[in-house]
Amino acid sequence: MKLSLMAVLLLAASFQVLAECKSPVELKGVVTVDPCTDEACVSAAEAFFKYLTNKKDSQDDPTVLNISVHASPWRLYDADKRILTIEELAAVAKPHIESGVKRIVLKASWTGVPPGRGEKSLAMKLSDALGGFPVVGADGFVWVAEDGSLRTTHQAVTIFQGGRPYKVQSGREVMASLVAGWPATLEDVFLQAKDDVGIMHAGVGWDVFFLCPDRALQAFEAAARYANPIAAYNAALVRIQRNAKGDRDVAIALLSQAANQGDQKAQMRLAMLRAQRR
Repeated sequence: MKLSLMAVLLLAASFQVLAECKSPVELKGVVTVDPCTDEACVSAAEAFFKYLTNKKDSQDDPTVLNISVHASPWRLYDADKRILTIEELAAVAKPHIESGVKRIVLKASWTGVPPGRGEKSLAMKLSDALGGFPVVGADGFVWVAEDGSLRTTHQAVTIFQGGRPYKVQSGREVMASLVAGWPATLEDVFLQAKDDVGIMHAGVGWDVFFLCPDRALQAFEAAARYANPIAAYNAALVRIQRNAKGDRDVAIALLSQAANQGDQKAQMRLAMLRAQRR
């Protein structure tokens, strides 16, 4: 079957992005996400969260805590697309552990894979934060079926119909990373429109779908210039984690901007950084 012009362009763009991003995880092959454009299509985001509420396997087990978020090998994101720290997730998990949970399953892409040599996966970091509590992560891009079951893939290139929200036929499985990733294909449009929310969402897409943290940081900082507090917060946390020369000072400036807009998490993080300097 011949590829459409759109698919060919996206394939070429994906190879270019992959070359620029230099992903720390090994990726091979090509996966095609079938486009869905008719009236029967449903929002992939809505299907994703609906599927995850279906009972399957360990979801019936009260000793297992299933956590579903968007993620890259480096970071987790909450429902508002704000970076969710390991410490915050550990605080959420602790009451469940006290209530009898014996194992945590992160139903989030790449959470079981270290982002680099000598580094720990997000699942391992959460386990450490919980004193060695058992935590299992995913070994690749997560796909969710209608019955709530999961599988993972490790493709270098994903062929999909960009430039529009991700939709699927009712009952078809959903690629979790593309649910949060498709806005990255519209970053130029968002930039031209000075759409700070769109640019921020594009940054999340660069991180969780294209596995390109540098491009994600660029997008977050671009959105921060249009006074988006979540983008400023995200950019600050990316810089703190990267910890290159000058990153800490830039992070403080970004957090100060968000804090002055009334962002409570930025205020708390800023206070922590300033306390560490004393």
